[in-house]
Parts: sequence; C-alpha cells; structure tokens
Amino acid sequence: MPRRKPASAKHKRQKLIDKRALKRGDLTAEEHAAGLHALNKTYGRVYDLPSKSGGPELAGRSDARKLQSRFVALHPTFLARTRDLAFEEILERPLPPSSSVFPLEILTERDADGALTCPQRPRFRYGQTKKEVERNEEGYFKRWLNGIEGVMQSWVDEGDDQGVPRGPTWFETNLEVWRQLWRVTETSSILLLLLDSRCPPLHCPPSLRRYLQTLKPEKEIILVLTKSDLVDPAALQGWKDWVKGWWGIEGVQVVSVRSYDVDLLNEGKGKHKPDIPQDSLDELITALRNAHERLLTPPSWAKEDPVKLREWKATVRPSVDWSALANATPGSSNPPTGTSSRSKTSQEQSQPDDPQDGTSDAHQEQTEGEGQQTARDPTREPLTIGLIGQPNVGKSSLLNALMGEQRVRASRTPGKTKHFQTLLWGDKKEIRVVDCPGLVCPSLVGLEIQALAATIPISQIASMPSCISFASKHLPLETIFKIPYSVSETDVDPYAGKRTYRDPALAEAEKKRREQEERKEKWTAGKIMEGRAIDRGYLTAKSGRPDTNRAANGIMRNLADGRVRWGFYPPPTVTETSESHDESVEVGIRGKEGMGIWLESAHQDILDDERLEPDQEPERDDARSGTDIDGIQAGEDEEDMTGSESGVEENDHEDYEEEENQDENDRGEPVPVAKARGFFAALEVEDEEDEEDEEDDEGDDEGDKADAEGARA
Repeated sequence: MPRRKPASAKHKRQKLIDKRALKRGDLTAEEHAAGLHALNKTYGRVYDLPSKSGGPELAGRSDARKLQSRFVALHPTFLARTRDLAFEEILERPLPPSSSVFPLEILTERDADGALTCPQRPRFRYGQTKKEVERNEEGYFKRWLNGIEGVMQSWVDEGDDQGVPRGPTWFETNLEVWRQLWRVTETSSILLLLLDSRCPPLHCPPSLRRYLQTLKPEKEIILVLTKSDLVDPAALQGWKDWVKGWWGIEGVQVVSVRSYDVDLLNEGKGKHKPDIPQDSLDELITALRNAHERLLTPPSWAKEDPVKLREWKATVRPSVDWSALANATPGSSNPPTGTSSRSKTSQEQSQPDDPQDGTSDAHQEQTEGEGQQTARDPTREPLTIGLIGQPNVGKSSLLNALMGEQRVRASRTPGKTKHFQTLLWGDKKEIRVVDCPGLVCPSLVGLEIQALAATIPISQIASMPSCISFASKHLPLETIFKIPYSVSETDVDPYAGKRTYRDPALAEAEKKRREQEERKEKWTAGKIMEGRAIDRGYLTAKSGRPDTNRAANGIMRNLADGRVRWGFYPPPTVTETSESHDESVEVGIRGKEGMGIWLESAHQDILDDERLEPDQEPERDDARSGTDIDGIQAGEDEEDMTGSESGVEENDHEDYEEEENQDENDRGEPVPVAKARGFFAALEVEDEEDEEDEEDDEGDDEGDKADAEGARA
C-alpha cells in the first residue's frame, strides 16, 4: 500500500473553504462529500487498490457480504437485568424430572394466533424487468419485517410488565438469505426438512410448518431427524411419533440419520468422516421412492375428469434407479461435475428470478421450421431434492454422507453455507441435490434455547448470563464440568447461632435446620460462571477478577458442539384412565433424577477426569478423554485438541517420565505424579522447579567460595 502523504497547507485551506460553504448553504451535503473525496484523491490521501484478478473478485466479495445473516441487537437494560438475575436467582437442585422434557408451551402458547409467518415470494408477471421484481420483493419484505418486529416487541414488553426480562428471539432479517430459500423451494420437487434430534420442535416452528404446507405447487416433504447418535434411542422413537402428529398431515414420512462415523470419533482417529449407516440410507431411499411415486400419481381433481386425466402430465422424470443408489459404494461416484462447481453455482444464481430459472441453453432447442425455442422437458432432467432447515442441523453433513466423501464444506459455526449448492447424486446422474443455506425462522422461543441448540452463532451473543441460566435449569453444569463449590457471604446467615429459645426442643430443631442448610449447596448461574473461571484460571487483564464471560462462552460452546451429550425428551401424551371418568394421566419418558437433559451414562468415559495410576503411563492416542472439555479454549477448532488424557502437554509428560525413571532407579518402585490442573497449578509446578534451581545455584556458589578460600590459604 502506498505511503500516506502529509496534508499540505493548500489542502487544509481548500477543506476550510468547502466547510464554510457547507455552513452557508452554498453546497449540499452530497456535493461536499463528493468534493472532499475528490480533494483527498487529488492530494494522494485516497487510493484505489485493484485486486489481483480485477473487478469480479471485488464483486464476489460484496455478494458474500450480502448473504451474511443479520440479527437484532440486545438492549443494554436487558443485559444488565439478566446479569443481576444470574447472580441472585438460586437454582433448583437436584433438577426435577420435568426439566428433561421439552417446554412445548414456548411454541404453542406464545404464538397461539399464528401472527408469526415466513415471507413468501410475491407474485410477478413475466413482462416485468429484474429491477421491478426486486423492488416488489424489497417492499413486501420490509412490510413483513415491520410486522414481525412489532409482534416480537409486544411480547418483550409483556414480559417487562410482569417483571421478568424477556430476550427477543433472533430470526433472519436479511432478504438475500430468504431469496436463497425461495429458489430452492421453487426448483425442488422433494424437500427434506432436517430437524435436530436433540430438540426437533425448535427446528420446526409453526411459521416454517405453515410456509412449507402452503407452497404452490405442493411439494413432497420428508422430515429427517439428524444427529440420531447423540440422543437416547427411546427419546428418538418418541420424537418420531411426536413429529408425525405435529406436522398434521396424514402419510408424512419421518426418517432418522447420522452424518459421521461415530466409531472413528471415539477411537480418536482423524477428523469427522462423512458416513451414513446402511439401514438409515435404505430408510431414506425408501422414503424418497415413495415420494417420487406420489409425484407420478395423478391428483384427485384429474382422476375425476377423464379429459383432465388425459391432459395431465407429471413434472418429474418418470424413472429413477433407486437400487443403484442404495448399493453404491461410498465415494465411488464421479468427481464433482459442472453442476457442483463454483462457476455453475454462480451461473445458477445469476439467472433471472422466475420459475424457469433452472433452464439452461443445453436444455433449449430451436426448431428449424419456425425458429422458436421449445419449453424445457422436466421429464428428462434430474429429479431435484432440496435440503432445507435452520442453521447447524446437518444439511451439508448429510449431503457429504450421501456422496460418501467430502464434497461441500461443513462447519460447527452456524450459517457457514452462504449460497445454495447443487450436486448430482449417483453415477447415472438422475438425482440432483440442492443444499440450501440455513436460516432462523421467526418464533418466540427465546435466544437462550437457540444458543443451546447452536442455531445462532455464540460469538455474537452478548447475554451469556441468561444463556447459562437457561442451560443450568436443564443441565447440572456444576457436575458436568466438575466445578468446586465455594461458600460466599450471601450463603451465610449473619444471625445464625445468635438466636435464643426458651424451649430446648426448638433450639435443637433450629440447630439441625441450620446444619442442613449449611450442607446444602446453593448454586446460581453466576456462581457456576465464576467457579468455572477460577477453575480454569480465566482472569481479567487489569483487575484480576474471574472472567465470567469467557467461562460462559466456553461452557456454551461445549454444549452446542456436542462435546457434552444432551437431548430433550418428547412431551408426554395424555391418555384417559377409564371411559366413565374424566380423569387423565400423562404418559411419557423422562430423564434420570437430577440429570435433566444430560445423557450422563452414555458419555461417562469422556467427562470423567482420569487420574494416572502409579503403574500406568499416559496414553496419547485417546482424543476423547475427559479433559478435552477443559483443554479446549473458546473458539478453537476440533483439530486443535491435544488428545492427552490428563490434560498435560507432551513435553510435560516427558518430564514426568524422566522423574519416574529416576525414582524407580533410586527406590525401585514407581512414584505417583500429581496432576497439574488449571492455570495456577501449572504456575506452582514452575515455582517449585525455580526454587530447586535457585538452591542448586546457591550450593554451587558456596562451593566456589570454599575453593577460592582454600587456594588463598
């Protein structure tokens, strides 16, 4: 970059003249800004830096910025109130069994009248230009956004009147991201709606359900429960039954899949490998085959009229070799074709926004006699399947698993996919899969549960205390992260033991009650954050206080990334006990007593801190040890995990092994080595080594002095 030139006297004088002209009204604000830019450019204070590849790269960068998700900002009053409540509200311990069940009222009762909707693409005429279509879409989206924000604000104000602070639920406010969904739903014949198995109702709000069920023409929709390996099998089956009833359409198909090889992850071998079990693949292909057959079946209105039945034609290809897809070897398909390349994707996105967007020059033929173009034949094109859903539900991961190899980029960060991606599935190229970017649909669930399910980026959340408060009401965080309990001044009664009673029995009862209260741990969300920060050595730079924000950020990342296994249980079903009585009983499954939604038994080997026995050596191959959670800093990727069981680096292991070998030679038996846990423990180990070095130096100095005195004598 060229060096910036110093401002000359002539430059300053001209700037003052223009500034005075602006005050007098001789220049408008636009003219003043344009003149100032030209003046700075003349005197070498503004530089136009061309990119290496020219203008298209800059244009691509601007398009990428347009597709970034946008959310509303949180009010400072809400941040202050939630932080105070996090340190004041005492959590219920042990957790009640009801904490393991998904709170369905946040979806049904908060939006009972159905005021929240998803934006639908406005109608247009074929004679309209691109600018006219975009202007109509922008106007409609602005009106829709104002209405949704009004509903959100009224719900937040209602909570303020009740004295309970409510955080606004985040939803997508970028029109460009919604346009990606419109394109995918228009071009796809079959839609796969992906739902996280840990909390499916969160990823299928009433607004999204209403939008998909009212699409014209109607689409075949299959509900896919992803991340099935992270939840309880009984809860997974319960969620399948619940989702069928929640969708409300008879014959809806629900399948469950996983996207990674769990065995390799548990063995600590490499990164995430795309994988889908054969039984899940067969179940998914069966559902796709049934949906394809329904698309080839004439509707009821055509069957009633013989004339309409003869004129009716299917809009999809008539035959697909499904058996070849089910028996295909993972990774045996052809390399990425032009359909999935960057040039093809940009070509599809630059086409006009009309129902004929998918038409290319290859599918258009010109007749010799009339010189006109014939319409495209959809029966010769691949069957299009769209993957839609909220961020971080596993759309890109499922696409990679179907392909058998890494084809598209998948990340734990929500909203990694910006443009819709198109790939051909199978060697025969009869199936076209479209991966839609994830977008958060409007709902009134609250941003706390959205952060827990990783539908919104944790790095952009400012109200971490409220997120920890919500998580601690459903998870025993102090048990999961082994946070030591510390007694604060508020936990101690200043008048305890100073009260006098005439009745000795009352005095004895008061003494027992006081002892029970002292033994009982009074946890708060703020105490959990402080305890985690002290345990990990997270301190602020200037004052040295516990960095609670950093500790809360790390806790939420571990919960969202799946390092801590959790999952909500489906709401119980209501069944009548007898026909003669109106009494009813709730039947359903719940989590363990005091565990909430934490799947403690399934993840015990990961969360336990393993102490090294005297006759054991540290194993470095296990990348899923209990201290991986403690060793991962906020914002680090999975490939940065150390993989050691005790949380100590390899250099420290080598030092410990040398000390053990020396002790074995001296005493003939191994000596247990203490584990250096946390930041302060590491400092203590270094201090001991420094003291030993100082003692050795002092001994050497005394020996040198003695030798010098002997030489003088």
